[in-house]
Amino acid sequence: MSAFRFGSILEVLYSVGDMDKVMKFFVDFGGWNKVGSYIVDRAIMEGWGLPSSATATEVLLQSHNHPSGQLRMVKFTGVEQKYIRSSQQPWDVGGIMDINLRVHDVASVLEELRERGWHSLSDPLLQVMGPFKLYDILMKGYDETIVAFTHRIEPPLAIEAPIKLPSHIYNSSITVNNLREARSFYVDILGCQVLNEYEVKKEYPQENMFGLPFNMVDKVTCKAVMLSFDGDRDVVFQIVEFDGVEGKNFSERSRPPNRGFFSYRVLVSGISAYYTRVKERGAVLYAELNRLSISPYGKARCFSILSPNGVIWEFIESIE
Repeated sequence: MSAFRFGSILEVLYSVGDMDKVMKFFVDFGGWNKVGSYIVDRAIMEGWGLPSSATATEVLLQSHNHPSGQLRMVKFTGVEQKYIRSSQQPWDVGGIMDINLRVHDVASVLEELRERGWHSLSDPLLQVMGPFKLYDILMKGYDETIVAFTHRIEPPLAIEAPIKLPSHIYNSSITVNNLREARSFYVDILGCQVLNEYEVKKEYPQENMFGLPFNMVDKVTCKAVMLSFDGDRDVVFQIVEFDGVEGKNFSERSRPPNRGFFSYRVLVSGISAYYTRVKERGAVLYAELNRLSISPYGKARCFSILSPNGVIWEFIESIE
């Protein structure tokens, strides 16, 4: 029996430029609930490698009181910031490419978000991704981020929450430059489980959800591996390689306080054993195992790992 056990991906951390604007989108428009507002613990700031002059406040949001797949907005002050994925395209490598939210109807969300200044990479398109068939759009929002809005057709999935954004962050994408190496990192070092693997390639020039030019779309294969820490599909993530097109590499920018999605938090029981295991398997530590306070969870033990493509993975275990 393993000396440690994974929980879910608890949060995605998001460095914002304008907290009020992002709040209005998720809460006033989307119907999400605010868990609380906090001041970031100094030990967390030090773990992120930030100077003593830097401070940060944060707001934790949930969709319909769902306890995982939450979004933690962090507002940094007193420190210089850049955009993590500046003027990004989906095939650019480095950092978190998007977060995925389910909606009741993709077409109506598209029109409403256009009125709020968001921009779509395509019109709603029916996609086949492994065993799933869904309507999907990628939209560019605040802080140079991309959010995917989806509605699954097959197998059917009931969405019960009566709000505009009725799901938590159930999936997200990390674009990598070598899928085989990234798969090995997440499976062999971090211990993730593979849930699904699939490829998407168009047979002839046509509109596509990634915004690839028509004369390239039939020459590019999107290869993806869907992964989970706890083996459950409540919150998953996928690593994606675009074979046939080359973009920018943002791996060196995907650190706080830079603006955009920068980290995941994952629950782990038996964190000392897990910390020892990943070190023995060659993981690059971003922050050593430490005791700190993470609101609203209280005292916790935490360490973080830097992925080969610049994503920070924080692992936490509550000690209260």
